[in-house]
Amino acid sequence: MLRILETSEDSLENKKKIKERYNELGHSLYDLRYSEEQQEKYKYILEEFQQPDLLLDNGCGTGLLFKFLSFSIVGIDISAILLEKARQRLNSNHHLVLGDSENLPFRNKVFDMVISITVIQNSINPKIFTEESVRVSKLGSKIIISSLKRVYSYEDIVKQIENDNLKILKVLTNENINDWITISSRIR
Repeated sequence: MLRILETSEDSLENKKKIKERYNELGHSLYDLRYSEEQQEKYKYILEEFQQPDLLLDNGCGTGLLFKFLSFSIVGIDISAILLEKARQRLNSNHHLVLGDSENLPFRNKVFDMVISITVIQNSINPKIFTEESVRVSKLGSKIIISSLKRVYSYEDIVKQIENDNLKILKVLTNENINDWITISSRIR
């Protein structure tokens, strides 16, 4: 059952602005601006998990994560422009969906792991963003969410992520990475 979330006109307008900002940035500028930093985050994160059967890259951008992984991945992003570049990085086990991270177009309990790198601070409602990541993940799944340190303090990101269905196992940080990286497990 697909859950339709009620949103206010202000929320929709803000979401439209985020989408337009990334569309205007385009995939060439996106990769130029974020590629090196995102790849450092991916290398750091990849040390923390074993290969899942099916991974959701929630907010995949241009698909920078894809080159690190050969197993089954579904990438979702709100920007069709960024997904054009991600399409060039696909292999036969990778799939793309144009969609909204706060209203994921997937059934409940589908993914063995959900990764969302530097997306939560762009969400209109971070609580719904986190709830949707939990909803589509299987019981016991790892959910990895990173957030910019300049947007969230350590305490704020822990409060934002942890809930009745999600337990934070650890928070990674590194002086070369501008994010808090939370590694959580779905417990209900």
